Amino acid sequence: MQLAIALLVIGFLLMFFEVLLPGMVLGACAILSMIASVALAYANTDYGNVFLVIALVLLMVFTVGFVYWFPKSHMGQKLTSTSTVGDLGIDLSDLINHTGSAYTDLRPSGNAAIGDRRVDVVTEGTMIDKGTPIRVVAVEGSRVVVREV
Repeated sequence: MQLAIALLVIGFLLMFFEVLLPGMVLGACAILSMIASVALAYANTDYGNVFLVIALVLLMVFTVGFVYWFPKSHMGQKLTSTSTVGDLGIDLSDLINHTGSAYTDLRPSGNAAIGDRRVDVVTEGTMIDKGTPIRVVAVEGSRVVVREV
């Protein structure tokens, strides 16, 4: 009985440390420890059902606490990133209808000199040689579409 209790406690401690050191090794050991605890309780005591219910309830409480409480906790704030993902802060819409020249061969993508800026561009499908005058016809996010003048 004491070994079953110890394995259950060790399983939940390992589950907690899995949060701090992710990699699924500690989580897998935690699950195996809890399964061993329940199996030992069924084999050696009459309280196997009690151990199973305790393990499942604590696992659900831990999961709900991790999903809802942990990101708002002090430790969760330290471990999670609050920066924006995917927003590069690039607005190239001011380049529409500006002219420049192909800095490299555009097959169909490459670099162009537009004003005093060097910009990654893509053509509408045709190849444009280096030095050819171009005009910006569309901007779609960070994608600048050019056409030969």
